[in-house]
Amino acid sequence: MENIHTIRRMVATMANRLKKMGLTLSTAFKKAWELVKGKSINTRVAGVTKGNRQKALRRILTAYRPEQVRVSLERNTANLYDNNAVNVVISVNGSARYNLGCIPRNLAYVVSVLLDKDIQLAAAFKEVRGRYMPYMNYGAVITLQLA
Repeated sequence: MENIHTIRRMVATMANRLKKMGLTLSTAFKKAWELVKGKSINTRVAGVTKGNRQKALRRILTAYRPEQVRVSLERNTANLYDNNAVNVVISVNGSARYNLGCIPRNLAYVVSVLLDKDIQLAAAFKEVRGRYMPYMNYGAVITLQLA
């Protein structure tokens, strides 16, 4: 088990970030403790309409199961628009890695601090959503949990 002081420091850091995003302090601490206690967070992947990402999602949907897709999170400090950007990088069955998009800005604000402090997050591919009508795009959902 980790040192309780380290855990409390991690919770306080996350809660302060969440408070800056507009949550009340009590709600921010509740959300931070939920994440620390092992509960997972489902989130969409932003930026999946750029480049050939729609083709990649269609291929994942038609040819692979979600368990075959490996997800890793990488800090992107070179992003000009978001200093806290976190890229979602996938690989299928050990193939080449592919940048699928980013974590949404409001969640990246919290996750980037954890990655900067070398706190590992387990990420898993949950599903491909969308394309209910011909004019709609695909979307991706991942699950995040403290490792």
